[in-house]
Amino acid sequence: MGIPKFFRYISERWPMISQLIEGNDIPEFDNLYLDMNSILHTCTHGNDDDITKRMTEEEVFAKIFSYIDHLFQTIKPQKVFYMAIDGVAPRAKMNQQRARRFRTAMDAEHLLQKALKNGDPIPSGEPFDSNCITPGTEFMAKLTTNLKYFVHEKITTDSKWRDVQIIFSGHEVPGEGEHKIMDYIRKLRAQDNFDNNTRHCIYGLDADLIMLSLSAHAPHFALLREEVTFGRRSKQPTPLEQQNFYLLHISLLREYLELEFQEISDEMQFKYDFERILDDFILIMFVIGNDFLPNLPDLHLNKGAFPVILQTFKEALLHLDGYINEHGHINLPRLKVWLDYLSQFELMNFERKDIDVEWFNQQLENISLEGERKRARMGKKLLLKQQKKIVGVVKPWVLKVVNDTYPVDISDDKIPTIELSEDHIVENLPFLKEFAHELGLFVVHSKSKDKYYLKLDVDGINPNESEEDKNERISAIRKTIRRYQQAILVEDTEELDREQDLYNDRFETWKEKYYKDKMGFNFGHKTKKGKHSKKSIEETDATDASNESESKHLEEDSTLTEEDAHVDGEVTDVKRIDDGNKDVLTLTENYIEGLQWVLYYYYRGCPSWSWYFEYHYAPRISDLSKGIDKIIKFDLSTPFTPFQQLMAVLPERSKNLIPAVLRPLMYDPKSPILDFYPSEVELDKNGKTADWEAVVKISFVDQKRLVDAMAPYLEKLTPEEKKRNSFGKDLIYLFNPQVDNVYKSPLSGIFSDIEHNHCVEKEFTGNSMEGLKFKYGLLPDAKYGTELLAGFPTLMSIPFDNKLEYNESLVFQQPSRQQSMCLYVEDIYSKNNLTVEELGKRYLNKVIYTRWPYLREAKLLSISTGRKMLEFKEHTDSNGKNHFKIIERPCDNHEQRDYESQRRSMIREYKKRKAVILNDVKVIINVLPVTGLVRDEEGAYVKTFSSVPETYPLQMMVETVTNKDVRYMERPPLPIQEEFPENSKVIFLGDYAYGGETVIDGYSSEKRLKITVKKRFLQAEPMIGKERVKHDTKLVQYVPSYIVSKKLGINRLFLSRITSKFLIADIDGRRVDIGIPVKFESQHKKVLGYARRNTKGWEYSNITMNILREYRTRFPEFFNRLEKLGNDIPNISKMYPELPLKESAALLTEVRHWLRQITDNFVTVSLESDSLTKASIAEVENFIIANSAAIEQQSETKQLAKVPREAILNARESVSLLRAQKFDLGDRVIYVQDSGKVPLFSRGTVVGYTTLGTNLSIQVLFDHEIVAGNTFGGRLRTKRGIGLDSSFLLNITQRQYVYHSKASKKQNSAAAKHAKMNKEELLKRKQVHQQKKQIESENIRKKAAKDLLNVIQQKDGQTTSEEKKEKPANEEQEKLESLSKQGAESTQDGQNLPLPNTQVANSVFNAVLNQFDPSQQPMMGPGGIPQPMPQTLDPAGLPYHINNGPVPPMNMMPGMPPMGMPPHQMGMPMPMGPPPMGMPMGPPPNGAFPPPPMMNGNQNANAPKSNQNSKRRQRTRNFNKEDHRRKQEGRRNQNGQNKNEGGNKKTGEQGEAKAPRQNNKPKILKRQPESED
Repeated sequence: MGIPKFFRYISERWPMISQLIEGNDIPEFDNLYLDMNSILHTCTHGNDDDITKRMTEEEVFAKIFSYIDHLFQTIKPQKVFYMAIDGVAPRAKMNQQRARRFRTAMDAEHLLQKALKNGDPIPSGEPFDSNCITPGTEFMAKLTTNLKYFVHEKITTDSKWRDVQIIFSGHEVPGEGEHKIMDYIRKLRAQDNFDNNTRHCIYGLDADLIMLSLSAHAPHFALLREEVTFGRRSKQPTPLEQQNFYLLHISLLREYLELEFQEISDEMQFKYDFERILDDFILIMFVIGNDFLPNLPDLHLNKGAFPVILQTFKEALLHLDGYINEHGHINLPRLKVWLDYLSQFELMNFERKDIDVEWFNQQLENISLEGERKRARMGKKLLLKQQKKIVGVVKPWVLKVVNDTYPVDISDDKIPTIELSEDHIVENLPFLKEFAHELGLFVVHSKSKDKYYLKLDVDGINPNESEEDKNERISAIRKTIRRYQQAILVEDTEELDREQDLYNDRFETWKEKYYKDKMGFNFGHKTKKGKHSKKSIEETDATDASNESESKHLEEDSTLTEEDAHVDGEVTDVKRIDDGNKDVLTLTENYIEGLQWVLYYYYRGCPSWSWYFEYHYAPRISDLSKGIDKIIKFDLSTPFTPFQQLMAVLPERSKNLIPAVLRPLMYDPKSPILDFYPSEVELDKNGKTADWEAVVKISFVDQKRLVDAMAPYLEKLTPEEKKRNSFGKDLIYLFNPQVDNVYKSPLSGIFSDIEHNHCVEKEFTGNSMEGLKFKYGLLPDAKYGTELLAGFPTLMSIPFDNKLEYNESLVFQQPSRQQSMCLYVEDIYSKNNLTVEELGKRYLNKVIYTRWPYLREAKLLSISTGRKMLEFKEHTDSNGKNHFKIIERPCDNHEQRDYESQRRSMIREYKKRKAVILNDVKVIINVLPVTGLVRDEEGAYVKTFSSVPETYPLQMMVETVTNKDVRYMERPPLPIQEEFPENSKVIFLGDYAYGGETVIDGYSSEKRLKITVKKRFLQAEPMIGKERVKHDTKLVQYVPSYIVSKKLGINRLFLSRITSKFLIADIDGRRVDIGIPVKFESQHKKVLGYARRNTKGWEYSNITMNILREYRTRFPEFFNRLEKLGNDIPNISKMYPELPLKESAALLTEVRHWLRQITDNFVTVSLESDSLTKASIAEVENFIIANSAAIEQQSETKQLAKVPREAILNARESVSLLRAQKFDLGDRVIYVQDSGKVPLFSRGTVVGYTTLGTNLSIQVLFDHEIVAGNTFGGRLRTKRGIGLDSSFLLNITQRQYVYHSKASKKQNSAAAKHAKMNKEELLKRKQVHQQKKQIESENIRKKAAKDLLNVIQQKDGQTTSEEKKEKPANEEQEKLESLSKQGAESTQDGQNLPLPNTQVANSVFNAVLNQFDPSQQPMMGPGGIPQPMPQTLDPAGLPYHINNGPVPPMNMMPGMPPMGMPPHQMGMPMPMGPPPMGMPMGPPPNGAFPPPPMMNGNQNANAPKSNQNSKRRQRTRNFNKEDHRRKQEGRRNQNGQNKNEGGNKKTGEQGEAKAPRQNNKPKILKRQPESED
């Protein structure tokens, strides 16, 4: 079945069957099944069109592991996780596999030749051959081995894998993956203890899975699949964590199908049973084609086959006496009735393709189906001349009698009657009945007189009709008579018969051509043809028996020649295509067999391993009934061995995938089966549009020849090959804590051994069917409709009417051309006359359900009519009590505009996206969706709601549901022993070790815990990520759009257009984009590194500016003309009217080629997304690889008691809390979930983030490689990168959920008070400094004025002037001295402030940074070990408590180069956290750190007093240089301050020279702006 086309068609016809997965907003599932081959092909076909890119097997395995775990974490199965890989397939599937693999190999060869021709670089070594995904290959054996390792690793380390049954059916187990899954489900349903509401989810891309899921008759069923896109796809692969996945809900598909058939539910001749109709629907869809049978001719989904099949099936149901599909067995006579109806479709195709001039000359439109439809459109009739005579006789009589009025009690003998004496009444009786009915008459036959009469239907006339009604009735009768009189006339029935014979002859010739062209069948006899289109279905049914006997008679004499058939000069019936030609008969019987084989396969399992359809093409529809009488029996037989299948399906180009001893059979000229392996195969699209849909006309393998040819070589196989050629069993994996062994890695260089394996692997025997039978249909007590379990969607929760319409539904990238099932929603609230006030009282601040049909809890915030608003408000009174009340207020102008805009948008979006018709939206509700549960201080779990409100039409609100989701039910506190079991692993949130690995040891009390926590020192956390953020910020600079416009000299409006989608038309009128699309306003997206949006508007990077400059430089005239264009879409020929069309087209092609080169590597992300550059990510990885071992050593383990539960994070129950975190690039994070792709407590660095719907996905580069990790698209050398939902991580750089104990609160309070007082002191100093500068400035100004005045004044006034000048100068000097005294007093007042512990600061600074200054070397202890400073650490000086003792020596600090070695280069800074006192220090430029200050508090004690006084004067001139020295003076005692006052001036000068370096010390301890790094 055409996979994308079928899925696309049903998605456009029934637009709401698929749900986008966003976070946890999906139902819970019990069982998850993976059709593994879909995963294998997805992970290996990364870019099939690019021959220059190749993947290793290790890369493939890693991608597969990551994919499996991603699907597991997406669905989170509760009971069973079943993985099935295709084993040896039935022979019926093998023909398709053979065709596909030959086609794949041929395409790969063509791509290789194309790449060589273009001169593209071809990687060395053998390319990955996707044909290796076939049972029995070495690749599949390795895959199975690695998958087993992966399962062992996940069960050992992942709690969610542990909690479910893991079943694995590998390639060595015969059967297709999806049918292994269905066989498991069938047997599961048959068990006596089966839960009839088990929730199933199957992952797979095959459209057959849709039909298989319907056959399970389980409403709680969904298919998981990736997002399907149509049209041009991006060349950039989408990371797995950013890829959209959808659930196709079988519950919705069933309900849509039920809407399709409800129109015939009351018209059927037997009991209507939707479950049985569903079975029939599955059967009739086989004729579109599947993996085992080709589609019937001309039945293509994209050419309208689906509505034809559906409509003909409905017609057939009205004429059947029962259902066709009897639990997997076909009722062939009933099938024939439907095939006869379907044959009308073939006649229509014949007429459409075979019409020519001769057709019209022969007047074949008179009897064709198309001619009949054309006459119906024109209101024309086709009548025989004798029929028109009857019209002429009846007309005057009927026009007379209808004008009269008749009493209600008129006697029968007085009812107007006319006798028909025409001779041809009997043979035209059907016509007469139709004519009489349209005129309001009925036909009466007198048996005694053998006469026919027409009598007026008096009862059909309303006795109370008005004059106007009567005139309308008479006018309608006149129109009917006129239509019959204007009919197309045919001479007589013989003429119609002649035309019918000509029609049938052409039809048979048309079918003969199909068989000759497609299958080479030979036809050589002429015969008279029976009628096809003229006979009704009922007439066909009535003559079945006679036709069958004739058919049997003709079978007995199939050698009848033309001479034998001549009787009296006429040609009698001969065996031809419509009489049962042997070839056609065999073909049709084989196809009917195929229908039955597939139906058994769907409902009961494989009926025969050896049966297959023996043709590339299907028979004509009208011929299928010839094979109905075939007696169908199947021989179960045995499946091929793996190597037999390999030899049957692989081409010679893939010979390296089979054992070496068998390869010569593919290419040796003496091979007895050489003809099985052609180098080229013929392709026939056969009405399809895509190349991949073409029929591969390759010969079918003769099983006996193949087995005989292989037999002599089987003994030469190696033991490993013999093992691969045998069958295996299903396996089940279980967690057993008693088991503790080492499980060896199959790829030791890639994946590490499992040191403590707790997984047990054993054979899975399956569910026994002894004494049981398969159960069909909907099981008893299975819930459906509004009774479905929580999370499963239904249409029935809102009332609606439905109608098929051409809605142009926009489900995918383009509007649909097909009909959609439109749902006209009824507003029950308006219908029940509920006022807005009543709605507010009932629902405001209550939980209701929105997002129909995928209902989700939400809290109703407000109700708006556009004129007034009802809101639920909370306020606090004077006594501190909270009060709630409903506020009603008028909407302001802004709210009214918003309401009208939302109303129009809702009507449009519901109609186009969902085919839901809202006649009007009168009320809009505003809600907050539920996001999960969060634990309060008492340990209870309460609902949390999103901070982003959503709006819906009132009629889409659902008051309540039958089955509520337990995941969102609030629950009381659990006993501490249940919430935190002993030995469970949790996360510590305390200030001491935020994010620390924690194990529950026991309980101090009913509310307190005993724990063991492992703390990593902050200095050990690598800050390389933050360093690279600063580097990238300098490298990629953003400029507001208006500045870009000025710098480039282009119009702002043009700048906005050229940096988004800018369309012009080429010479053929096709629209092409010639913009540089770096921003997508409507899609809320941008191109990473090129544009970004803030609250003020768009900004462009320097890279974008350079591209725009290059655009204008390369194509100056083109660029200038674009700037002058208006808002319409111009044509390139009109832009360049002076150029010939070819030249303008060539210019446009050149522009597009350059733009394609520029934009090919664009990475489009949401506006909220960001990432480090590729170079920075590589630098982070290099640093982590080099220092990860040293980083891990910087930790300590402590046992703590009396720990409150608020200080512990149970990550599994705190998804909503963790999702609320903020993340920045370079942040350090820890993985906190005990399930998922990453081991618990793994640490990493944030290198990117992006929004996925309402969730945030964080790209983390972990400190260690991850089994399911990736390389971020080649940006990493190792597999340590992965994208994760923010709920899996705890940000330990930005500590947002710190729990403070009383001690830490006190410490933090003191630190905050100290910081506040320091801030006040600095502010006071600043004010004094500003006053001083003002006075000095005023003095300078006054002095300049006085000097100017002295020059002007007379000499005799000089003495007096000098006296006046000296006085104000003395006054100003007094003011300056006064300010200096104020500064000194401020310093003295600050002596008692809690100043920073300079001893601690110096200790940490020396221990960490001193090595970066070659001139400053620390003291060396014995053995060359760096000696710490003589003082010990004060706990109050560090952000977390550390035992008193020396700071770790430099050689123990991670990332530090040995003594004498140069410092790290830029981009590789040492891994340290924020320095003491919580004041992080930024990196110095180019990685060169300044030398640390070496002075302690007493170093200036020996300075002379005169020098100190000199320094005081210097501080008066320069307040900035005084800061550090003033703090030291405040720490001296009075005696020490007066010692050693002697000294020389030189010493004081040296002290003065060192002042700037001393001034660096407080800057190191404080948070500095980036400019000071």
